[in-house]
Amino acid sequence: MRYFELAVLRDPDAGEWSGEYRAEHKWCLPSIRCPRCETWGGMQAYPSVDLTDLPANDALNDIRPQPPEEYARREALVRPFVPPERLLEPGCRLGPLVGTARGHFGPVTVWPSWQVLVREDARDLLLSEGLQGIIPVRAELRTRRTKQQALYELEARPLAKLHPACIYDREPTCPVCGRHGFTLPPKRWLQGESIPQGLDLFGVEETTRIVVSERFVDTVNRLGPSDVFYREITAE
Repeated sequence: MRYFELAVLRDPDAGEWSGEYRAEHKWCLPSIRCPRCETWGGMQAYPSVDLTDLPANDALNDIRPQPPEEYARREALVRPFVPPERLLEPGCRLGPLVGTARGHFGPVTVWPSWQVLVREDARDLLLSEGLQGIIPVRAELRTRRTKQQALYELEARPLAKLHPACIYDREPTCPVCGRHGFTLPPKRWLQGESIPQGLDLFGVEETTRIVVSERFVDTVNRLGPSDVFYREITAE
């Protein structure tokens, strides 16, 4: 099976679609202000997580940096609503996208590169064809177009890993906040044994990369072109 990273077009002016949106997820964990290293936060999103029944969810709409103690308090509020195997980190987004949209959208929209939306017909096709790992969450986007198809964000759970051989500048883990980042290498490949077998969409741990299978690409292309760049990524 071949796999591809999803990315925005290298030349935005070469696109065929006019659709654009401005939206944020309904809830979030704050970024963290660490006294040892620096202020930081990731871009992981779990749009399927519903915090409606969390009484204290008003505290979870501010992403501004907080000290480790306050971050830990808010993470503890969220953890019962998130399966234990899913990573929570500073800056994590939760719940559906909420905002506005305008223009015409293709079958798949990638903007920014860590956020993937599909039109309703693309969602239906992916599910009817039996693709695995497709977790669509309807985006709550207001639009002036009365016949605009709904858009769905695809949740990409970070299940695969980059191969250790392509990471050359990993930082030591901070004992205070747990940060242990690295620069995304321009030449990168996946650790083969980490690829979730049978899934057609997943994220890559410690990165903002979203990977889809050849089946995914072939399926959505049946609905016409999308303004998306598919960069093939190999595995060892």
